[in-house]
Amino acid sequence: MKTASLLGLLLFFAPIHAYSAPLALQGYLDQVKSQSPSVTASENIIEGAKSSAKESDLLFMPRFFLNATYTYDRRQFPNAFFGGRTNSENFNLGFDKQFDFGLSAKLSYTLFNNNTTNLPAIIFPNGVNAYTSGQTQLDLNQSLWRNFFGKETRATETLAEASSLAAHYGESFKLKQTLAQAENAYFRLAIANESVKLERELLDRAKKILDWTTRRVANHLTDRIDMLQSKASFQARAISLQSALEEQRAARLSFNQFRNLEQDIVAEEITLAGTDMIQNLKAPKRAPVSDDIKAAEQNERVVRANNELALQKAQPDLNIFATAAFNGVDRYLSPALSSSLTTQNPYYILGLKFSMPLYFLETAEIRGGRVKQQLAAESTTRQKTLESAQAFQDLEQKLTEAQSRLKMADELVTLQKEKLEYEKYRFNLGRTTTYQVLTFEQDYAQALIARLRVEREILATHSQLKTYTE
Repeated sequence: MKTASLLGLLLFFAPIHAYSAPLALQGYLDQVKSQSPSVTASENIIEGAKSSAKESDLLFMPRFFLNATYTYDRRQFPNAFFGGRTNSENFNLGFDKQFDFGLSAKLSYTLFNNNTTNLPAIIFPNGVNAYTSGQTQLDLNQSLWRNFFGKETRATETLAEASSLAAHYGESFKLKQTLAQAENAYFRLAIANESVKLERELLDRAKKILDWTTRRVANHLTDRIDMLQSKASFQARAISLQSALEEQRAARLSFNQFRNLEQDIVAEEITLAGTDMIQNLKAPKRAPVSDDIKAAEQNERVVRANNELALQKAQPDLNIFATAAFNGVDRYLSPALSSSLTTQNPYYILGLKFSMPLYFLETAEIRGGRVKQQLAAESTTRQKTLESAQAFQDLEQKLTEAQSRLKMADELVTLQKEKLEYEKYRFNLGRTTTYQVLTFEQDYAQALIARLRVEREILATHSQLKTYTE
């Protein structure tokens, strides 16, 4: 009676669902990519970081500028020569550009229109000073010490680019790990479903043997010890089924978590691939440089760029600059414009500028600190390269070894099944005992469970290998 009640409870509490169409692995991964917040966040970070890496190009893009002012001046001055009422307009437009070798250039045109009244008539006809001036001007500035040949400028460009690419590759590797975990969750549920199915079959067999031995004991055809052994075997199988059901529920939660569902019910049918397919899985081709190594390389570039910027900021600043301007002034607009576009009235400047920070002489400690930071970044990249290569080789070896064990486990299942079937035949002939049949039943069950565990190990290892692919 207790045995029947236990079986009833297991069947009652075991969640049995009407499955819909099977859900293949790729379909599940598509759901994860479209529904998982973490995957969506990673994809946005990857795309955003890749796009922001191009912002470094803006440092060397030419810029257009335009300035326009209108002046209305009615101030009072103590000297009449500085008095007057002024209305003026000033327009300034042009382009400037920073070059990667340290040169900054600006080409501009300025148009100034002035109209001042109430001036002394003895100097200004009718007391009016009205004129228009135009000026075409080219300004050049070349660094000769700090930012020599554009070292600081290029370091700034490298810093912006490398920071974005480090985030891009780091998040790309993280996304691959997330998808590998999701794939593993799929296989975990598939294995859990197979385990529950297997445990139910084994429990059903144990129940039939228990019923059969119970009848034989009641008819005094066998010893009571056979019934007790059958009952113990049934109890053990019931515990195994309960454990399998608990693992199935946990696997469902993990499965749904990756597709942003809170429930522990999976309506789709998740089945395990055949043993032959798992046996023949090939390791994916490893990328020449995986994303985790690429991220480490970009972080190394960030350290180098920061060190170069720190070095440049400590340098004296020596610049050579030059200005070439062509002017035109007239009472009217058209002559002023024409003159400002010719070399009739040139204006040239050539000069040097120098400045030096007070901390120009760096201490050995500061220089040593930057060197150590650079060495640490290089060591990190080498270590990551070594770890990545070893991790992939180790996973490849584990895959090969697990597939070898799967072949042996599959052969063991065949042998145990054949042994069990023959022992049942001998039992029907009265040439063996119930205990011996139950023992062989347990051996067969353990062989099936062991094969499932090896299959899960292979599938999990194969998923991990994918994180090191393109």
